[in-house]
Amino acid sequence: MNIQKITTALANLNGTIYMCADGFIDEVWELVDSRASLAKYTPVSKMTHFGQRIIGVGTGGMGIELVKKRRDYGGFTANIGYATARLGINTTMVGLFGKGEIDPVFAPVRAVSNMITMGDAAVTHALEFDDGKILMTHMGVVLEVDWNRLVREIGISKLTELITEADIIGIGYWSCLPDFDNMVEQACELIPLDGKERRFFFDFADVRKRDTDSLVNTLAVLRQLNTKCPMILSMNEHEAAIIFELQGETLDNVGRPVAEKTGAVRTKLGLDELVIHTPQYAVAASSKEPPALMLQKYCEKPVRTAGAGDTFNGGYIAATMAGLDIAERLFVANETVSFFLNTGNAPNRKDLNSWLDLE
Repeated sequence: MNIQKITTALANLNGTIYMCADGFIDEVWELVDSRASLAKYTPVSKMTHFGQRIIGVGTGGMGIELVKKRRDYGGFTANIGYATARLGINTTMVGLFGKGEIDPVFAPVRAVSNMITMGDAAVTHALEFDDGKILMTHMGVVLEVDWNRLVREIGISKLTELITEADIIGIGYWSCLPDFDNMVEQACELIPLDGKERRFFFDFADVRKRDTDSLVNTLAVLRQLNTKCPMILSMNEHEAAIIFELQGETLDNVGRPVAEKTGAVRTKLGLDELVIHTPQYAVAASSKEPPALMLQKYCEKPVRTAGAGDTFNGGYIAATMAGLDIAERLFVANETVSFFLNTGNAPNRKDLNSWLDLE
């Protein structure tokens, strides 16, 4: 990989992204496996260990101690927006960041981006482990977000301005927004025919939250709109496995390499670009380039896991705006999330350059 080419491209990165429309505050906890003293305890480090503990109880009740790790911002809009803004992209976010005033928990995001709030954020209780997290959310305020509310709160003229100025438009998460299809269609209607290519970026989140008919319908809507507004869909391995199955494929190397399968699924979906990120590898397929796969540097003891997928997405968006090829986009996204897992924060350009120098 040509590190000099990548760092030069990122240094010259120039673009604008508009993100909407969710907003979460994460109350992040870890579980106590055993406690030796007031100050010393051993956490439950693996999700499987927690699952086995629940199964072992069988029926009845089970008690387990929680230790609060942090209170943090979360969600598609703030997490991806923060990651892109840290990498130098002009980022504007519309979402649920606080009623009247933006909640102080979003201060790091607000410091590097433009934020417009529509009301109180949803609250997520996140159980964090070394190999993943369990997110339990009071979802009501996000479920109520729709296109009419965006128009009412922001105004159609401001929405038109934001979409017109943007190079990439992100709307998410699909699983949390019942009005998602209409929001994408209405946003596409506001795109002027001025010769500028604007791209949409989506992460569906937990596709199991909604029924298969809704998922199939959304994929059909995105396929139809893709000719006017090129679509990038990014997924983790669990989301991808479900969508692959809908297209008659499996997310593995059985029969054919996973990169080749990703290319086939992208073609069937009719989307411009398909991206899959896992703890072990990332793979992408584009209408303009052959599929590529890039191995991930697995982090055994991450400082933070909540927001990792969104940080990967932020790196991928930055690399896309920098004009890098598909393998380079995956490489930058992997290195961006690797920095995040090892330090607990999304990198800025200087951080990422130093991280890449270690390669």
